[in-house]
Amino acid sequence: MKTHTSETDINIPPLKEDTRSGLLQAALEGFATHGFGSATIRGIAARAGLSHGMIRYHYKTKRQLWLATVEFLFDRLRYELRYTPEEIADNEGDSLALFRIWLRKYVHYCARHPEHAQIMVQESVAPTDRLEQVIKEHLQEGHAIVRSQIEGYIRAGMFPAGAQPESIIYIITGACQNIFTLAPEAQLSFGYDPLTPEAIEAHADAVVAIFCPEPEEH
Repeated sequence: MKTHTSETDINIPPLKEDTRSGLLQAALEGFATHGFGSATIRGIAARAGLSHGMIRYHYKTKRQLWLATVEFLFDRLRYELRYTPEEIADNEGDSLALFRIWLRKYVHYCARHPEHAQIMVQESVAPTDRLEQVIKEHLQEGHAIVRSQIEGYIRAGMFPAGAQPESIIYIITGACQNIFTLAPEAQLSFGYDPLTPEAIEAHADAVVAIFCPEPEEH
């Protein structure tokens, strides 16, 4: 006869999807603000409105929670930046039109989720095995595809001849992200709120005009 109850004896159901999403968003904000080293599960639990013990039951270590958080982050990125069937059908064979659509989607994504850039900056300040795992699982394949596309745009004269594709990738990424990641700086320095719907749309227009302008009508 059992004389004690262990965690494995407790029938705790899996997290509901909305609870899980809320927890991972809270974890994302916590890790983005404080970094992996300074963020705590107790702090994330308080942010999510959940008990420390429940989070510990589902994610045994802070690293497990961090990896689940980053997976949640990149799953959302892929979902929000996907092309719709209508966009693909309407622009079949026109890679530049699809690139313009992607740029607009990415600007709006960065405005909605500045914590994405923040957490990647936190992790990229110094190389770690966590960063290596993120790149291998979530970035490597996509970066190879984007690099190939940028090489084609360089050959087509859209970007300067001799430019490094990697430089172009980070130039575009910074142009889409930085004003939202540094929104408090923009507000204090210029009295400009980049997070209004009008400002976000104007920024998307500017990014498209700089990197992939619409052809002039004759």
